[in-house]
Amino acid sequence: MAELRRDPLSGNWAVVGYTKVKKGDINICPFCPGNEGLTPHAIREFRDPEGTWLVRCFPAASPVFVIEVSESKRAEGLYDKMGNVGAHELVVENRSHTKTLSTFGEDEFVAVIDMYQDRIVDLKKDKRFKYVQVFRNHGELAGSYIFHPHSHVLATPVMPHRLDLELANSKTHFLQKERCLLCDIVSQEMRQQKRVVLASTNFLAFCPFASRFPVEVWILPVFHSDSFESLEDQKVKREFAALFLAVMRQIERVTSSYTIVVHSSPNMAKEVYGVEEVTVSEYFHWHIEILPKDFTSSKYKREDEFYTTISSLPEEAAALLRQD
Repeated sequence: MAELRRDPLSGNWAVVGYTKVKKGDINICPFCPGNEGLTPHAIREFRDPEGTWLVRCFPAASPVFVIEVSESKRAEGLYDKMGNVGAHELVVENRSHTKTLSTFGEDEFVAVIDMYQDRIVDLKKDKRFKYVQVFRNHGELAGSYIFHPHSHVLATPVMPHRLDLELANSKTHFLQKERCLLCDIVSQEMRQQKRVVLASTNFLAFCPFASRFPVEVWILPVFHSDSFESLEDQKVKREFAALFLAVMRQIERVTSSYTIVVHSSPNMAKEVYGVEEVTVSEYFHWHIEILPKDFTSSKYKREDEFYTTISSLPEEAAALLRQD
């Protein structure tokens, strides 16, 4: 049974003892139309007027986090551990196996956005989950070995480390200046025009000042908003889709592998962060990070930001290494 263990030195949580289900015939794509029986039963589907599915969401066959597990928080001396409670879902974004984001139409991508928002809203109803993260790996360098367009939705009982840092720095900035940090970044990037990739009335795409990857791009609303799922106005949503797809056409010109991550506000923020002088909605600003991968990039496969050790526990690994 997999469990979450906290590293007391870094504060990071890792999933240990994770078991991956063996894959079937590698020549058969389980996400293609006609192969629905190769995936778990759909949680949610969007269909056209004829009843044909357009976007599907179902539980991952090898989930990192499991909804049926108890939190079971406990200690082992000074160490903390808990059950890997949560959810791990897959979103199949299109019927076409060979379609990439640069070739999506606006209507097709708006349907994907709707599915992301639907799953975030639904999973946030479970108050055991502290964060719901949507991420998409494309290409082998990003750790994806199924070409069919798909993405992951993770609900976790602890905050990913990077989100913790973003929240802490955003809150510090707000308490010092009474302004949102990303709102200030948007203002400076639009004023300087040095790193802007594309801009529209309500959205900005730019290469961040301290980029972690070559050609890294962030996309965010120029108006203040803390949650991605609150983007409801259909006209504004289509504007976002158009800008996002235009950026992806440029990204896919320079790389075939990338990770895309939606950074939205956490769940149960007040319980996670205790008594606050301000609310998360005041200082956090949702954004999307596009992280292109090549052979010069840092080589991590996931953007769920939880290290996952497959099968063996540290205790079993130590016993193996002690053998003569």
